[in-house]
Amino acid sequence: MSNSYASAAYRELGGILRQVRENADMSATDLATRLGWQTTMVSRMENGWRTSTITDVVQYVVACGMKLPEAQPLLEFARMAECKLGYYLSDVRISGSLQSLIFHESSAERSVIYEPQVVHGLLQTPDYARALIAAVNPDDSQDWMECAVRTRMEQRRILSASKPARFTFYIHEQALRFQVGTAEVMHEQLLHLVLTAALENVSLRVVPAAAGQRFAVSGAFHLMEFHQHRPLVYVEHLSDGGLILEDHVYLRGYYDLLPTLADIALDEGQSREFAADLADEFDRGSYQDGEGVVAQEQLQRRVRNSLRGGGVVGPQPHG
Repeated sequence: MSNSYASAAYRELGGILRQVRENADMSATDLATRLGWQTTMVSRMENGWRTSTITDVVQYVVACGMKLPEAQPLLEFARMAECKLGYYLSDVRISGSLQSLIFHESSAERSVIYEPQVVHGLLQTPDYARALIAAVNPDDSQDWMECAVRTRMEQRRILSASKPARFTFYIHEQALRFQVGTAEVMHEQLLHLVLTAALENVSLRVVPAAAGQRFAVSGAFHLMEFHQHRPLVYVEHLSDGGLILEDHVYLRGYYDLLPTLADIALDEGQSREFAADLADEFDRGSYQDGEGVVAQEQLQRRVRNSLRGGGVVGPQPHG
């Protein structure tokens, strides 16, 4: 059954099915012949343009030599895809939420990211990522930690791909001031932000503390837009790995938030200047003393006039 659009869930399911076929060293034509399908049916399944039923998925993976117990995560994923609602990314169900996020962000044409707590993963240095991962998962082995850091560094290469997407990062001031690791780690991280923001396809916008408490506690989100597909939002959930939303009812709140973010955030030049000045504070070891307080007060005065009222409203939470 053809879909009116290729949903995020079916695109991801199709990508996993394609990998299963390639691992079996089979061409799409070989698989179609074995199943008695048209080759176009295999192609549409693998590209998300067909409603892949549980029966379709079972026949597909068995023809590729996969045992049914191995296919259970794919079958569960197919059930979820049929709902065409938001879906959770889970290590158990789809082999890693990070893998799923990379799948979608690698094909996006434009990404808008808001991060209120820490520097976003695509902007992190190795030492910052290492210190953050160690703080969140102190009991994990050193080998696992280094693997996680390496994966994050590979993930950020998307910013400088040969045909890169456009990225707009809205980073809250408190995320830049929150010290992860040593002052030296923060100094290096903030300088890396300044350098990355110089890329033609990357825009860094600092959301100042003067924007008020609501933006400081609002949840992070990653809005992705595609050339041939509907947009989607990725919302991180610590217990479930993450949530993909693509229904327009859910996305509306995030789109409504973007003009407000653009209005209250520092412009690109101010944002780079702020990050550079803060890097100097960490380099001098002065961030915790009176100079840091004065710098924050000056920043707040500089942007206060650009704020339109105090009641900034973000997207409403959805069940």
